[in-house]
Amino acid sequence: MDMKEKTEKTVLKVNDGIRGDIPRLAGKIALREASADDLRVLLVFLERGAERIARDAGVSEARADAALDYWREAGILTEGTGTEPTEAKKTLRPADELAPATGEETAEIIRRRGLSGVIDEAQKLLGKTFNTTEIGIVAGLSEQLELEPAYVLTLISWCRNRGKDSLRYVERTAFSLVSEGIETLAQLEAYIARREASESGIGQIRKMFGIGERALTKTEEKRFTQWLIDDKLPVGVIGIAYDITVEATGKVSLAYIDKILSKWKEAGCAGSAEEVERFIEREKAERGQAAAQKNGRGPKHDPIPSTYDSGDFFARAVERSYQKKK
Repeated sequence: MDMKEKTEKTVLKVNDGIRGDIPRLAGKIALREASADDLRVLLVFLERGAERIARDAGVSEARADAALDYWREAGILTEGTGTEPTEAKKTLRPADELAPATGEETAEIIRRRGLSGVIDEAQKLLGKTFNTTEIGIVAGLSEQLELEPAYVLTLISWCRNRGKDSLRYVERTAFSLVSEGIETLAQLEAYIARREASESGIGQIRKMFGIGERALTKTEEKRFTQWLIDDKLPVGVIGIAYDITVEATGKVSLAYIDKILSKWKEAGCAGSAEEVERFIEREKAERGQAAAQKNGRGPKHDPIPSTYDSGDFFARAVERSYQKKK
């Protein structure tokens, strides 16, 4: 729809407790360890707010969300409420009310949308003859959610392959996917590919993080999929970042792990655990060289800059951007 409406929603804002003191706090906490993406996202946020932040910062949506989480954990951003223009979405019935109310309505939808062949193929996929309720569910997916026949059949097939052959389960899954904006066959196929590609790696991450068999939170699932699929990071590389995070913070912080992984990816060393280990060793050697020179024992030339050393520049940039927003 082209219509816009005003909706009350949770929005990010600069933490009132640190107003006027962002450069100092950023220099102490964020800039020492933040990735370039983290810094770009913060500068764009301070300049223009969160709308279209991924595009303006030149990063993916997943990376922008990760950066905002990092600044939230650092105490620079906090959540509040506000009014923002949002795209008006079509109203959806609850998942268990998608099927038509009467048999006559079902028959009319089947006739109008040409669903006889779809129902026949769906019955073959699930190996059974549908009852009136199940036929109504297929009709409801097409009518209420406006899903194309190939979408419905692909979803039924995928659910069956996962051991879920109930059309009620298919109905709830379809409702959830459409609510997340996965409405076309191409979007569904991309979603399935991402899920299947990530699940084997996610199993290893579950074991590494000690998650066990509990359901993943939305944040966990999003981050794990981002690392494995979007960033194409080996599980061994994620494991090193996990170890460093727990040693440094005493807990599992997904934002902290993501920051480490972003740094390695930007440095071009995230292709394998061996590359990461060599990168860490080089950093240690460079820090040792810089410390020796500072104490008058090293060579008289400038040391190789550390990936963390640009605090003054970015602190001034943050301050300029923050002053504009005020």
